[in-house]
Amino acid sequence: MKLDNDKIEEIIELIELVISEDTHLQNALNDSHSTNFYTKEELQKTIDEISSKEMKKIFEQKLKNFDSNRKKYLMEKYGKFILSERLVRSTINSSFGLKRKYGVFGKYY
Repeated sequence: MKLDNDKIEEIIELIELVISEDTHLQNALNDSHSTNFYTKEELQKTIDEISSKEMKKIFEQKLKNFDSNRKKYLMEKYGKFILSERLVRSTINSSFGLKRKYGVFGKYY
């Protein structure tokens, strides 16, 4: 089942709103280190250029598992920031008219 474009746009909007309101989150995301991750096109090009059948099988397996590997990579890179339980609670619950925000490094007002 695929999500409608409207729902995808709303999810992206939510992420943008949460990030725009939390300067600590913005800084943490900007400071997060990234490692290079190959693209599907790069893998396919490599497969096409390899003459060894063994190596070709290895890279074909990498291409087959690309989506799950990419999901894991992105979750490790951004999930800890965006999907933090404290961040979600602080966005949904604002008690006593005070809007509490939680960043990666703790609570601030």
